[in-house]
Amino acid sequence: MSLLAKLGAMLGWPLSVLIQPGSDFSLYSLATAFCVGVGFLAYRRRRRRGRVDWAVLARAVFSKRLALHRSTFADMGYFLINTLAVGGLIGWGLLSGAEVAKTTLAVLRAVFGPLAPLAGPDFALRAGMTLFLFLAYEFGYWLDHYLKHRVAFLWEMHKTHHAAEKLTPWTVWRVHPLDTLVFTNVLALVVGVAAGAATWAIGRDVSVFAVGGSNAILVFFIYAYVHLQHSQFWIPFTGTPGKIFMSPAHHQIHHSNDPAHFNRNMGSCLALWDWMFGTLEIPSVENPRLVYGVDQEGEDPHSVTTLLISPVRKSLSALIDALIPAAAAARAAMAQK
Repeated sequence: MSLLAKLGAMLGWPLSVLIQPGSDFSLYSLATAFCVGVGFLAYRRRRRRGRVDWAVLARAVFSKRLALHRSTFADMGYFLINTLAVGGLIGWGLLSGAEVAKTTLAVLRAVFGPLAPLAGPDFALRAGMTLFLFLAYEFGYWLDHYLKHRVAFLWEMHKTHHAAEKLTPWTVWRVHPLDTLVFTNVLALVVGVAAGAATWAIGRDVSVFAVGGSNAILVFFIYAYVHLQHSQFWIPFTGTPGKIFMSPAHHQIHHSNDPAHFNRNMGSCLALWDWMFGTLEIPSVENPRLVYGVDQEGEDPHSVTTLLISPVRKSLSALIDALIPAAAAARAAMAQK
């Protein structure tokens, strides 16, 4: 294989992420979300001031300080790292959601026996399965996120994402590859078990409505506003909608470095699980001008060492401390000297 062909093969996955309509980072969904964000800002300015100054709006949206910030460049670097790592570096460690579903189905049939196929229109069954597996995805996302904020060695990996000092859609890629590995396996387990259980209950295979292989409901939310969760657009959902849907402002609160906001709003598209489990913080109507980032103990939050190497070292230390209490005590004693 020629050097050019090898380069093309390496870049194939990052490019497919951008051009596949069902991708969670397609150019089409990015463009749609951008229009939603600009439209919301224009509507709010017109409502408050009676007109829209498009020049002022353009300066607010196309901020040079935001675009050229080192945090933004670090996010874009992680886009390449993660899109290349998915197929090469961590692919060996991924569970298969399909295999988990098959195993779950086999166990349920062995224990309880097969059920008669459920009668009903195919469209209704597919719609129900699509909604059920979307809710399972949302719960898996919330569970993974909750554990990473509560378990020390998982937090050390996840901290990389929260080290972003500016939020842009690229920030979604600012995730350590080992953090991605944990996330993907948690989702495979949760969604796989849910899919197997649903198939057993229905009595036959039922496919979901999908766009490019992704759940159609998830794709809808990605096009609607998920990209805006990592952005400068303060778009809050309050009242009852704020208890159900995870608005951009909800997630921006999640990234706040204010201790009052720590471990809040863990969901992806929905705030439903946060509401149920007591981790919900509904945003205010007015933009509180949050500050983002985490304390990195004097380290540069955007350096290669802090982004890739330090999380592994700190995560291993936290894991050893959890498994061997004496190691934690010895570390604390050394810190006091």
